[in-house]
This record gives sequence, structure tokens and C-alpha cells, in this order.
Amino acid sequence: MRECKVDPHDLAYENADKLALCDVGKSPELVQCIEDLPDDIPANDPRVDLIVNSLFSIDAHPIAKPVPLRDLNELIKDNIASETKISIYEGEWPDMRAIPESDIPLPVELFVAAPMIKDWREGRASESKGGKSSRDIIRQYAEMDPKTSPPIRSVDVVIDSDGGVFLALQGDGAHRLCAAKMRGDREILCRGISVVRLK
Repeated sequence: MRECKVDPHDLAYENADKLALCDVGKSPELVQCIEDLPDDIPANDPRVDLIVNSLFSIDAHPIAKPVPLRDLNELIKDNIASETKISIYEGEWPDMRAIPESDIPLPVELFVAAPMIKDWREGRASESKGGKSSRDIIRQYAEMDPKTSPPIRSVDVVIDSDGGVFLALQGDGAHRLCAAKMRGDREILCRGISVVRLK
């Protein structure tokens, strides 16, 4: 996808560049699933299963090159109609408790952005961590068992009014996401999920 200058206040997806974001997947059923969601729901709420099942039923068209996360956030920030946080906790303070096995699988193919990631195979262009390049860290994660890797954290599930859907990692786990894309994984475990509905 080529980058273009877009008015951050205009998210009508009237041209091909903006449509490319929502061409990753489409699910009118998901729009119905998220109608009238409260600000917060626990991970064991039955509506979460409906959302996840809808995401996995999408005929996804993964993007070859990630979208810059900062640009993506600029595009969506003034166009949010509602946001629901899926929490790993239930109950009210001070009696809140963690929900066992509350990490949620989400489709790897629907991710379009992650912090500082320039390329799904290369990772971060200038990152060195413990003397290793970003590419080496991704390879190391790619050799691990995806079922025992820790979940990635702070994921946005973004849905527009026409049912266009994409996922963006806002927090920790960018290299693990790249490794999952390299392996061709169908799903990745996520924690700290926000369902963002656009106007």
C-alpha cells in the first residue's frame, strides 16, 4: 500500500488508499455484534465469543507491509464512535479478580500495524536489544512454540460502519506478532483488547 497525505479528520474511505486499510477484511455481522456494547466487558462475557468467532470467519486479505501506527492512529482518533475494553478482570473493586485463561485468540492476518515495525520480517529498522537485531529477535520468537509464548498486549479491533475490520497492536509484543506472521500462524493470543467502532 502506498502512503498518501490524508486529512486526519476525513475517514470516509472515498479513495483507494484509505480503502486499503479496510480491505483487510469485512464482516457486517461483526457490526451487529458490537452494537450497544458498554464501555467495559469481562473476557468471559458471551459477547466476546461472538466477536472472536466473527473475526475468524472473515475472508482476510493480509497486507504485505505494515501501516505506520502513528499515521493510523492519527486517521482514526477523531472518528471513534465508541470504544469497549475487554477486561481480564471481573467484579467490582475491591473484590475484582482475574479471570482464569482469559487471553483471547485473534486472527494474525487482520493485523495491519504494530509499534515501530517497518517490515513484518525485518522488524524495527534500527532496534538492537541485548546486542541482537530486530530480525534476529523475530527469528528467535519464530522458533518458539506459539502456544506457550506470552500474549501480546493492548490490541485494537477497529470496525467501520460498513463492516471493514483491521487489528492494530498498540502495546507490547511487536516482535512476537512479526514471528507469528512469518510462521503463517492463524491466531495469536492477546490481552488488553479494545473494540473500536468508527463513525
